[in-house]
Amino acid sequence: MYTPLYTALLDLYNKNQLSFHMPGHSGEKGMEGFSLLCEIDTTEVPESDNLFFADGPIAEAERAAAEFFGAKKTRLLVGGSSSGVLAMVGAAVREGEKIICDRFCHRSFVSALVFSGAVPVWITPESLEGGALWGGIAPADVERALRENPDAKAVYITSPNYFGYASDVSAIAEIAHKYGAALLVDGAHGAHFGLSPLLPPAPWKCGADLCTVSAHKTLPALTQAAWLHINMDFPRLEAMLKMHQSSSPSYILMASLDYARAKMEEEGERLWSGLAENSLAVFPEQGNVPGKYVKYKDPTRLVLPTGGNPFKAAERLRKEHGISVECSYGKGVVCITNISHTAEDLRRLKAALCTAENSPSPVPGFTTEMHYAAMAPRRAFYADIEEVELSEAAGRVCAREVLLYPPGVPRVLPGEVVTEADIAAISALISAGGEVHGVENGRICCVLM
Repeated sequence: MYTPLYTALLDLYNKNQLSFHMPGHSGEKGMEGFSLLCEIDTTEVPESDNLFFADGPIAEAERAAAEFFGAKKTRLLVGGSSSGVLAMVGAAVREGEKIICDRFCHRSFVSALVFSGAVPVWITPESLEGGALWGGIAPADVERALRENPDAKAVYITSPNYFGYASDVSAIAEIAHKYGAALLVDGAHGAHFGLSPLLPPAPWKCGADLCTVSAHKTLPALTQAAWLHINMDFPRLEAMLKMHQSSSPSYILMASLDYARAKMEEEGERLWSGLAENSLAVFPEQGNVPGKYVKYKDPTRLVLPTGGNPFKAAERLRKEHGISVECSYGKGVVCITNISHTAEDLRRLKAALCTAENSPSPVPGFTTEMHYAAMAPRRAFYADIEEVELSEAAGRVCAREVLLYPPGVPRVLPGEVVTEADIAAISALISAGGEVHGVENGRICCVLM
């Protein structure tokens, strides 16, 4: 395999140099049991290159990734797609400028609003299964928002979303560019898109100007390893990448990205076609495109109704069947498959689902009405705050996002007014066993009045 960075690190290790530089473990000598990782972990020396001033093996790894995946440029990310979201929003939108954005966003986008000071103009994806799932973004809604906000600098969407539902990125890109807005895509869950004819097309090949993808979610790469695919130049982008990533980036993570790209280049189409075929054979319904605005469904992202309380169903799968799922949603569980899963693994999952949970126990979905924003997210975040009992928070301005995790999609954002419906939904999720971030000991952070 052609792995310029990974090979450079192995070569450096084989030199057996006496190192007086970071990292502190000095190779396999300093961390018992971690020798295989420590062997290639290093810092910025001539042989290993520098992520932020790359002109050696890192630059070669980035060029190889861009060429293979089909982007103008690609940057390695060691802070996950979250660091890519922060960088691309900060590069495209200044403080006080508007950004048309997808309400079904990851919490990293809320952080990007706080850091950048951008003003969100929300659009809501289609609600599916009575609010249990969220689907695609309607291109007409994007155009309406841009027509009403012609000064918006960018459009931000999540495609695919957590459930493997992809919007019509090509149509949205055409609309955004018609109004002079950049299209930014959180494609964290679609690093594998485009690798097989059985998978949806890659958003960075459908007109996205910037698209961040989490290699670690679906490809053979280590946790936090991600790419940012770049198709349009933004003067602040490289500076933003330096700002939102560590000045001591992990060479292990970067090497895993180099490896993942090479593996996909050599075997990606065969492996992903095989997985998609197996997934559709065992779970044929996963090939169905739901709703009106979902352009593509990823057949390898399994959205599986369980009946009853989905959190209890996930617990039973783990304890009684030895199967851990990605997350629960309103009516079931979400499972992320990858190229290591066999047809037998999928059949085992299906058999276990038949006994997962049967008692009726409704759980609120992710759907939420649009909220009144009393102030911008950045202002609310930096305001003086006080903790308020959740039961008494109606009418108060939220200071920190409140969200079910996973998938990390906010129910209430900083600056928005908490409603009685929010309190009821959040309380029901907690009672059902969901993990709600932003509520601690029954209290949430609100702006001090």
